[in-house]
Amino acid sequence: MKIAKLLLVFAVLANTTTATPRPDVIRDWNQNMLDAALVPPATSPIVMSRVAAIVQVAVFDAVNSIERRYTPVHVVAAAPRGASIRAAAVQAAYGTLVVLYPAQHNSLDAKRAASLAEIASDAAAGKSGVLPRLDSCLGRACNSAI
Repeated sequence: MKIAKLLLVFAVLANTTTATPRPDVIRDWNQNMLDAALVPPATSPIVMSRVAAIVQVAVFDAVNSIERRYTPVHVVAAAPRGASIRAAAVQAAYGTLVVLYPAQHNSLDAKRAASLAEIASDAAAGKSGVLPRLDSCLGRACNSAI
């Protein structure tokens, strides 16, 4: 029952995120985080709160390193010119989850590739303006520092 309540809280948080990247990126990676936590042996609710905090801080600092609208939580990273906010968010979430759930590396790799491919196709189709830099240095800097 406690796990169900915790998952409900995280689902609500995922749906109320006001981050600058297209909300689907944040929701997708919040869902990927929850999916990773439920793979047996499932992560306990206490540990899950720590996992969620680590992932969200990495994503926030990666996005904030590009926009610089808020005080960083943990990392002050230098964003390369033209960096993609969405790609930085994906890489930050991916990088933290791979470290926290190394047994799920292959699954997370596939999800990361799909997310970055969607970002690239949106840019190529003109949905997001100029083609963003899809390098993942910024996201990696944030997740490795946290």
